[in-house]
Amino acid sequence: MNRKRIVVGLAALLVVVGVAALGQSLAGKGGHWHGGDFLNRRIAHLTRALDLNDAQQQQVKSLVEAQRPALKGLMQQMASQRAQMLTATQNGQFDAAKVQAIANQQGQTLANLIVARQELQSKIYTLLTPEQRTKFDQMQQRRLEHMQKWLGSGSQSQPQGQ
Repeated sequence: MNRKRIVVGLAALLVVVGVAALGQSLAGKGGHWHGGDFLNRRIAHLTRALDLNDAQQQQVKSLVEAQRPALKGLMQQMASQRAQMLTATQNGQFDAAKVQAIANQQGQTLANLIVARQELQSKIYTLLTPEQRTKFDQMQQRRLEHMQKWLGSGSQSQPQGQ
């Protein structure tokens, strides 16, 4: 598998992890996720990093609140599918058709989570000033560069034919 596909796959995985963490906070689980603490920290980070004004902060919170039911439902689907997978493979069991069916369901749910997250991100982006958009774009680029560095593919060229 070429490095570009790995980077794209890991980027998707990071998106899912972010959405999963957001979903955990929305689901009201115990521990540090309880009460939307994670979500509040993410909004606080965005506020500081992009220097959002009070009106922008309120608009971001409103957008997130509007997205909560959809994200919560998707996270519940992911949890249910994970439980199905654990049941299907417990004690060393393996039925390829059953595992494939569950994996296909998880893939569709994951795709829906990615779309929901990107939709929310796009809506938040429209609230930003040109200067804030530049900062946001730079933050995204730094994340990508960090991921590429972590993969060891930062400045290496792709082998031919891949």
